Amino acid sequence: MKEPTSDTAYRDSAAARMLADGLASAAGERGLSQRALAKLLGYKQSVVLSHMALGRVPIPLERAMQFADLLELDKRDFLVAVLIQRLPDVDWTAIIGSGAAKEKASRFVSGLETIARGKLDSLDAGQHAVMREVVADRHAGERWLSVHEVPTVARLRELRPTIKTEGLSAEDNEAIETALKGLSSHEDLPSIF
Repeated sequence: MKEPTSDTAYRDSAAARMLADGLASAAGERGLSQRALAKLLGYKQSVVLSHMALGRVPIPLERAMQFADLLELDKRDFLVAVLIQRLPDVDWTAIIGSGAAKEKASRFVSGLETIARGKLDSLDAGQHAVMREVVADRHAGERWLSVHEVPTVARLRELRPTIKTEGLSAEDNEAIETALKGLSSHEDLPSIF
């Protein structure tokens, strides 16, 4: 790998930006000066952190996780950014996947968390179990109820408590089919529901 020669060779790298943001955040939110952070990282002078954040020198790959921990950065994202900074000629997408896929997954999780009104790990064990079943079932649309079907199934469960474990009897299925056959609208249905 050819080493960059400019004193700002790494300036535009995501790793340098993340480090700069992490340093600023640690100072602003936790009151940790760059000098204090350098000391915690084992550097004699804080200027070395400044050089890394400005992109003058690369961030040491072997210290990436330590930096991420101390600066409260996302470990995976920071490690990937440092890998890209240190080895820009490697096709990292082939090795670790694309950012687009990660972003899509992140949006999906965010959407679920919006619906849940909290983090997914705060859901109870029953909710986690149902989510695992949905993901495992390749035909979930056939198995899981729509919002509009829930009242009908709830009523069936109320009228036939064993439906969940034994299903409906042949007679019940026949009675439902007879009741619904040939009726032109839901207004014609008997008031069993």
